[in-house]
Amino acid sequence: MLRARLLTALVGIPLMLTAIFAPGGGLFAFALSLLAAIGMLEYQRAYAQADWFPKPCPNPLLLIGGAGLPFLLWMFPELNLVLFLLPALALAMLYELGVAWRTGRQAAAPNIGYGIFGMLYIGWLFSFGTLLRNDSAPILLWGQQVERGTLWTLWLFAMLWSGDSAAYFVGKAIGKHRIARTISPTKTIEGFVANLAFCALIGWQGGIWLGLSSGWAIAAGVGVGILGQLGDLFESALKRSVGVKDFGGVLPGHGGVLDRFDSFLFSAPWLWWVVQAAG
Repeated sequence: MLRARLLTALVGIPLMLTAIFAPGGGLFAFALSLLAAIGMLEYQRAYAQADWFPKPCPNPLLLIGGAGLPFLLWMFPELNLVLFLLPALALAMLYELGVAWRTGRQAAAPNIGYGIFGMLYIGWLFSFGTLLRNDSAPILLWGQQVERGTLWTLWLFAMLWSGDSAAYFVGKAIGKHRIARTISPTKTIEGFVANLAFCALIGWQGGIWLGLSSGWAIAAGVGVGILGQLGDLFESALKRSVGVKDFGGVLPGHGGVLDRFDSFLFSAPWLWWVVQAAG
């Protein structure tokens, strides 16, 4: 398990860093849309396996639109959720009407509901990574000029990766007290505290280095430490609701995209808000 996690990290981290450092932010936005598309497939497949009646079938047009949202926000920065959601919802309703007309299927409302949830939970939350990276103001890094959004994004991943690693190793070593036994039995209070401590430390030091005040920097780190782990627990609750162990297996040792980026989905909006509020 650990070996698979490390091998995946050795391949995935350089690819992610390449996308983050690529000028303009377009490659990173495209990478986020690609991840969102894979996440949508995992989401659709998991809900199709659910032993419910009527069988859930998240609206595919909403899922496709959600997957493209991170890249669309990079191409059209003036685009907002209202302008995007209205035509997407109209097309989804026409699609469900056509299916019901042809087959008599009566699950139009649940399908649209699951589609909207998937679009917002996966596509829209991934889009905050695009917004965070879109800060194109120049800044020096080790004598080289880069875009400030690059450093905001690196700061977020530094908190998430270090916090996740700390939680994993501390939980394995000394974790005894379960934090959410019915949702995620392997999560421990000791691992939670280790994750939060590392996120707070890196948030504090990284935020000050990036020009934020100590208060905003600490708030950023603590928020990422808490929200990232809540995102992990929320994703575990989704998996339990449909009866799957992992949403996918595209990332050996980590599961699927939703299993690996669940913390990112909850913490990226928070860090984007902190950056905006701190000016």
